[in-house]
Amino acid sequence: MARGDMKIENISVSSDVEILNRKENEAVAMTVDFTSVTDTADNGLKYVKGGTPLDKDGKPVKTTPWTGAVGILWHDTYEDRPQAAMLKKAYIHTKRAQDHTGFTYDAALVAALVNAGCRIVFEEPGVVGTIPGAASAGVGG
Repeated sequence: MARGDMKIENISVSSDVEILNRKENEAVAMTVDFTSVTDTADNGLKYVKGGTPLDKDGKPVKTTPWTGAVGILWHDTYEDRPQAAMLKKAYIHTKRAQDHTGFTYDAALVAALVNAGCRIVFEEPGVVGTIPGAASAGVGG
């Protein structure tokens, strides 16, 4: 039998926006660099939204021509746990990812990612410059 008051703690949990259109993907481990990040979540922590292009050092690349982008951040990542996964091969649901990040993906992003060796296909709607025939080439499969 318990003595005294029982303590209850309430926490809120939010689920990430799913930026993938299909489950096939390949990602690599990446530590996100928060030195230039200014976005703050409801919990007061700095964060980078899933769907944000990252450079080779884990810094967010937020504007076209997306110079240095080498992959796409898979999930929202917070400064108290900067370890994340960066997509290298994937099918991205363009509308969900753009709505979540506030960015507009364009042919320059596709070119930057292709130059970095990525096989990322932007679907629904497609982005001009997306890798032709990637679906038949087995991206991420």
